[in-house]
Amino acid sequence: MRLLHVTPFYADPAFGGIARASRALARALRARGHLVAVVTARLAPGVPPLEEDGGVRVVRLPGPRAAVEARVPWPRGVARVLDGLGGFDVVHLHGVRHGLAAPAAEFATRSGVPLVVEAHGTWPHHGQRRLSKGAFDAVWGRRVWRAAAAAIAVSEAEARDLPRPAAVVPNGVEPLALPSPLPERVPGRLLFVGNGGTQKRGRRLAALLEALPQASLVAVGPFDAAFRAGFARFGGRVRFAGVLSGAELAAEFATAALLVHPSVGEAFGLVPFEAASVGTGGVVAGGHGCGEWFARAGGAVVPPDDDAALVRAVAERLAAPDLASAEATRVSAFAAAELTWEAAARGVEAVYSGLAGRAEA
Repeated sequence: MRLLHVTPFYADPAFGGIARASRALARALRARGHLVAVVTARLAPGVPPLEEDGGVRVVRLPGPRAAVEARVPWPRGVARVLDGLGGFDVVHLHGVRHGLAAPAAEFATRSGVPLVVEAHGTWPHHGQRRLSKGAFDAVWGRRVWRAAAAAIAVSEAEARDLPRPAAVVPNGVEPLALPSPLPERVPGRLLFVGNGGTQKRGRRLAALLEALPQASLVAVGPFDAAFRAGFARFGGRVRFAGVLSGAELAAEFATAALLVHPSVGEAFGLVPFEAASVGTGGVVAGGHGCGEWFARAGGAVVPPDDDAALVRAVAERLAAPDLASAEATRVSAFAAAELTWEAAARGVEAVYSGLAGRAEA
């Protein structure tokens, strides 16, 4: 099949889950013999405007200077570029609220090509930017959903959030390579990987540190001054490591005694599975997609926004490292068997094939 993937972010881990998932899926589909082109925003300095990435043709479009500096995916000339790329059998849109979404939906409509929308957990507003998101939806967002021939969710929980029925196709998990030499775990060291967003619930970790004076915390991600200030009273017990990926991130996972992931409203949740791939157990908040998959894999899940339950689960695993290690082994084995990008590509293919069958009928 000839596939066009339109995504606000591609490849760069600094731009979060959509960037990583869209790239991994595009490459997995290419490996299965499909012709795949990607159109995305060009937001990072030094990245080429045109690239062949594992056989995937990638086109990165620049936007106005203010948008690029603010890292907002709102490039110029999307419609013109899409029209010039040639014919496709499916248009697969990643995310909904960005500057490539409406042009992609309009391109699919005027080309008579089915549009598949995959929101990647971004459709609920999570209590953030309600006015701007509502305005976007009124002008473009609902129009994109109306144009969609099919939708994909990465969990049953996300499917319930979407404005139309969706096929559930979980993300793949790419295990991180173990650092060499393997660093020693630091007793009592907790790891949080995320950002300061409301749904990530990172601020709840302050209560955890208050309750567990023997624990320390490493926070990986882009955290602003206000977030950091909330942990100033803990002094050297808290270290902010910035945005990490690859070997650096694997090393932080490997030295942590336990990953803490209190996020709510997270459609899939890659981080706890990555931690398990290097043998690090985790405690995850339930109530949404991340808890759904982590519980299914055999990991520790506590009720969302329940500080007492979080403290109990973390304390139990700090006191019994073998428990956390055993859970990590189960989660890693589940991911290796069930959560691969090859399996995700097969699931997405089934959605595409169903659309092609409907069109032929």
